[in-house]
Amino acid sequence: MNRMERMAVGALVIALIVWTYIGRSFIPEPEPLPDTDVADVVTEEPVPSVDEPSPEPTDPSVEEVDAPEVPVDEPDEALPDPEIVTLTNAVFAVDFTSHGGGVAAIRLFDYDAAIDQRGVPLELDFGEVPALQYDGIPGFPATTVFALEPLADGTGVRMSASSETVRLVRTILLSEDGYDLSVRDSFENMTGESVLFDAKQLHIGDMELQEAGPGMRGMSYLGVDFLPVDERRVTHTSRRVRNYFGVGGGCGTPDLRHVPMTASERYDEQPMEWAAVKNKFFVQILEPMGGIDAVEVKAGRRDDDAFVVSDIRAMLDLPAWELPGNTTQETEIAFYAGPKKYAILRQHGNQWADVMEFGRFFKWICQLLLPLLNAIESVVPGGYGVAVILLTIIVKLVFWPVTHKGTESMKRMQALQPELKKLREKYKKDPKKLQEKQMLLYREHKVNPLAGCIPMVIQIPVFIGLFTVLRSAVELRYARFLWIADLSEPEGLLADVIPFPASGLNILPLLMTATMVLQQRLTPSAGDPQQQKMMAFMPVMMLFIFYNMPSGLVLYWSVSQALSIVQLYLQRRKGEGLKPVAA
Repeated sequence: MNRMERMAVGALVIALIVWTYIGRSFIPEPEPLPDTDVADVVTEEPVPSVDEPSPEPTDPSVEEVDAPEVPVDEPDEALPDPEIVTLTNAVFAVDFTSHGGGVAAIRLFDYDAAIDQRGVPLELDFGEVPALQYDGIPGFPATTVFALEPLADGTGVRMSASSETVRLVRTILLSEDGYDLSVRDSFENMTGESVLFDAKQLHIGDMELQEAGPGMRGMSYLGVDFLPVDERRVTHTSRRVRNYFGVGGGCGTPDLRHVPMTASERYDEQPMEWAAVKNKFFVQILEPMGGIDAVEVKAGRRDDDAFVVSDIRAMLDLPAWELPGNTTQETEIAFYAGPKKYAILRQHGNQWADVMEFGRFFKWICQLLLPLLNAIESVVPGGYGVAVILLTIIVKLVFWPVTHKGTESMKRMQALQPELKKLREKYKKDPKKLQEKQMLLYREHKVNPLAGCIPMVIQIPVFIGLFTVLRSAVELRYARFLWIADLSEPEGLLADVIPFPASGLNILPLLMTATMVLQQRLTPSAGDPQQQKMMAFMPVMMLFIFYNMPSGLVLYWSVSQALSIVQLYLQRRKGEGLKPVAA
């Protein structure tokens, strides 16, 4: 590839990246949709257009007879307003509702509702379908009204409702200082005949997309997880859920007229132990005593964007069982509704902590980085911004010997460049002989040509682990540092003031790019000249890759680059007298 071809490829890459950011502004908006109701279905079959037949001529000899009036069903009597009983413990408040006998909402005291609502507890509102509501119990429709009775000691609530055959008494207890609810359901058969429970479903409350910065829209935040009994590995559906309404991307504005507002998927390949519904930082986990036969996932999209899933919920099919006449049977359910905090979820066991989605290959790095980050923050003032900086210093000190050795090898490679140049000229028509002579020269001077890649390669696992931690660790939610309002999201400065970029101005990626340029100037130059030109283009590529990354991750990389510059400067002063190798 000659110089002109490389310049053309570089220009095309830059144009593609720029178009990704500003192309939407050049695409005309679609025509406004007519005011029609959209059916709440998974898919919609297209209705073929059929021409209306022309009206037949009327026969004056035939007397017109009025069509009989069709009786219209009267609407059901409106349900009374639900009775709400609110109980609290040290960390949250739970609203129990008489409609469906479940949980209507939960308020978490330790987490702010929004970045501009400091001190206002975050509320998980489960909407029209309460969490823990049953469907399919004989004689108990979804609109069943329960009687509520708080327990005398204030630790829980008792709910009760009866049909012609079954009486259900539900007791829900709050943990003393955690986010757990223990549910005990007592089913009493009040007849002499057996009652079959073969279509019983249990609801997990609706979760909404609460945090998603404009630059991180491609991430999978909403999802349903479950643990199959046989596989013993948690199944995550977040990547599938985000494609329910189509694959996002591109610069055009999609036509939403034929995109349904909701979509669903059913998982029934094998029984499961528990299921969870989660967003970016919070999760509900429900583990029935008898297990789960199937999970049905339902997701809704945003009105103005088919590629953004706005809410998600799940219905759990419970195993069928039979209740003999005049008998009572109890069942228990463990329910967690709170933050995706690894330290808490790990204590519950049974792989609940896997909802963090730390992955398989880098899981051990995440399990090491997150507790270390929390430990630093707990003893060093300054918040998580200072903790990220200190964590970067620790990682750099651990890998200092390896990076030092790699840099020294690059300096020796630089000293060999005159001799390597002569070998290329001498054996330019014999690549095999050239490679043999180069390897012989490397062995003679104890130089590893790949050692220069070591400083970058050893940081990749740490980088991926920290990115995963920042994606799901609630500790960094709304964590401030200097001008940064939220370390878990891009900075987004002046987002409502400047027209470009639409997501706002991010300063840290610019500083990071400057450190990369400076580091390249200090790094000993060696190797193929074309490879050096490609490396010179890397800061620009990294700027576009990192520009909309979480600011905590960009802070880590910027500090790491700054420390590398210090290391290179010290080594450069130490090896100023290094002379080229003579032929």
